[in-house]
Amino acid sequence: MNQLQINFEEAGNICQCCGQKIRKPNPHRMCKSKVALLDSIAKQGDWVKISTGSKSQLVGDAAVLALRLEWFGLVEHGKQRSGLYRATREGINFLRGYHQVPKIIWCRDGKVIDQDTILVSVSSVRNVVLDREYWDNYPKQF
Repeated sequence: MNQLQINFEEAGNICQCCGQKIRKPNPHRMCKSKVALLDSIAKQGDWVKISTGSKSQLVGDAAVLALRLEWFGLVEHGKQRSGLYRATREGINFLRGYHQVPKIIWCRDGKVIDQDTILVSVSSVRNVVLDREYWDNYPKQF
């Protein structure tokens, strides 16, 4: 159990200042789908638009995965609400097997607030599929 989880449990889930419920951080892992999207973005060599609609709001699985890749530092986002992403140097090196990322990152309100000390490479996540069994057992994992 990491330090963030310990602090959350000790806090009693209620903010002492305002009395609001404190939400648990959301854990995110690298998986085959994220690697496939990163590979697709990196092959374009430039900005890739992952959006739809008149206001260029990100939607769908690719948009969610792109945001999570950004949290891992493997892609960068263009102008706000543009839906544009491109692979970072770390993203390209991750695909080549020269860079590692944390096994798990914990996020709250769209920001990474903690990360695992265990690092993983592309070879260890290329075949990881977060399937129905993973999601059925999700509450037991953390």
